[in-house]
Amino acid sequence: MKLVKKLSIATASAVIGMTGVGASSAAQAVQLFDFQYSFPSYEANGTAISASGTLTTTDLDPIKNNYTITGITGTRKAEGISEKIIGLLSPGTYGINDNLLNASTPLLSQNGFSYLVSGSGEDGNGNVNVFYSSFDEGYSELSSNVDYGSFSVVTPRPVPEPYTVSGSLLALGFGWWMKRKQAVASQNKPHKGIYL
Repeated sequence: MKLVKKLSIATASAVIGMTGVGASSAAQAVQLFDFQYSFPSYEANGTAISASGTLTTTDLDPIKNNYTITGITGTRKAEGISEKIIGLLSPGTYGINDNLLNASTPLLSQNGFSYLVSGSGEDGNGNVNVFYSSFDEGYSELSSNVDYGSFSVVTPRPVPEPYTVSGSLLALGFGWWMKRKQAVASQNKPHKGIYL
């Protein structure tokens, strides 16, 4: 009887755990893309610009075949100075940025995405816009002293959904509670064959 009880507890814990860990909804709440870009100098006295970091996006929109960028972290290097990327600018905030990341090439639209850096950025106020040329020349920044260059992202890394984390915690909590309940029950159980 004890074995059956233990097996049923273990099975229930495993089922709850697998449900929480294995379940994935139709749409992941968040995707993470590692990105990097570099644009060479356009003018003789200009300097190359590069940046790398992580883009946070919504899940893929299957109809438009793109992601909406909702956050950004990383660093940008311009004129030999590294600037920390502080955050994403809302669509239409700097130029006509739409903050979209396409699932196929070109990865960015002609409007691109905009973000804020700790330094001067492109406009002296910390603003930066990365886009794809309307003439299919390549990717670049709005800055006038850089040419077209490369922009790449690494396949998305899904962020664990809250259900996954809560399901795992629930399974662990249930298993601990059942084990504790068994331990208390065995301590309170009278021992057979002992007479005082």
